[in-house]
Amino acid sequence: MSRLIALMVALAAAAPPLTGQSVQGRVLTQTSDEPLGGALVLLLDDSGAEVARAVTTPSGGFALRAPAPGTYQVVVRQIGLQAWKSPAFSLTVGTDYPLTLRIEPRPYELPPITVAGRRSRCDVALDDEDLIGRLLDAARTALGIAEASAEAGAYGFATDAYLKRLSTEFAVVESTSTDLLHLTTWPIQSADPDSLQRWGFVRGMITQAEGPTYYGPDARVLFSDWFLDSHCFEVEAADDTLVEIRFEPERRDDRVDLEGRLVIDRASLELRRMTFEYIGLPRWVPRDVAGGEVELRRLRQGAWVPTTWYLRAPLPSHSRWTSKVTLRGWMETGGRVTAVHTAKGVLDSTLTAELLTKP
Repeated sequence: MSRLIALMVALAAAAPPLTGQSVQGRVLTQTSDEPLGGALVLLLDDSGAEVARAVTTPSGGFALRAPAPGTYQVVVRQIGLQAWKSPAFSLTVGTDYPLTLRIEPRPYELPPITVAGRRSRCDVALDDEDLIGRLLDAARTALGIAEASAEAGAYGFATDAYLKRLSTEFAVVESTSTDLLHLTTWPIQSADPDSLQRWGFVRGMITQAEGPTYYGPDARVLFSDWFLDSHCFEVEAADDTLVEIRFEPERRDDRVDLEGRLVIDRASLELRRMTFEYIGLPRWVPRDVAGGEVELRRLRQGAWVPTTWYLRAPLPSHSRWTSKVTLRGWMETGGRVTAVHTAKGVLDSTLTAELLTKP
């Protein structure tokens, strides 16, 4: 059955030492030389593929390790701002390439949300200057910062994680919970985009008593070329504070795919919530129930935290007398962040209070 992977979200206070060829530097604002903390820094190879990423520290520092010598570029992304890309540079074996980036922040101006802007788009590119392109680019940056922060390690996030077996009517049949600290992965298990493209988001026989593995989306999946090419996006709802983007497959086939929604703050372009549902499951699985959700918060100094999450998958029941399969219940994994700790395990009461206060 789908398994819970809990997380630690962190903002690096200092860049870790790297071996091999690497890029180490700082990101500053061009006009005032102020450090740009909480920005996502990506290292791209000469084909444009991402090979490393990091989140800048409060002092603007970052460190990126290149997998091999070659030609690279650095891209800097921050919520609500246009991306910045460095000129290409070469890395030789064993070199540490110092790089100070002075960037002029250029805020995105969100186009008006018109009737035309609400139409479904099945040919989305993240560098499009239209409404959908800018909203998706902002969502990609937010998820990328959250995931890269989770890998950094300066802050620890204590979580209350659970595993529940539910009846068909969602009554709790069995439940276990675990308090966890210093966890380091995205809360919903995902897989390589190429693998998901080939096999779908469920691996294994759905009718097996033990159940298959259910994969959810992360930033690399949602914004991969394959996912953008094979799914349609539209602004489904919008008000003065939030914009909701719906996505669904352009075509249906025999693989299990995803449809869902991204909820984005209209003023700041910060991603608030991501929901998804599995489609293409057998007929004995009710629609609109199997899936998951991740809610996110942005804390002081730009740290992004998936504050609550869950993933729910169906449990099959096999008839003793026929080959018919029916729904026996649900398995649900999830959790919530309960406290923020420093790298040494000391409770950070200020960030914890901020985290637990409703936005």
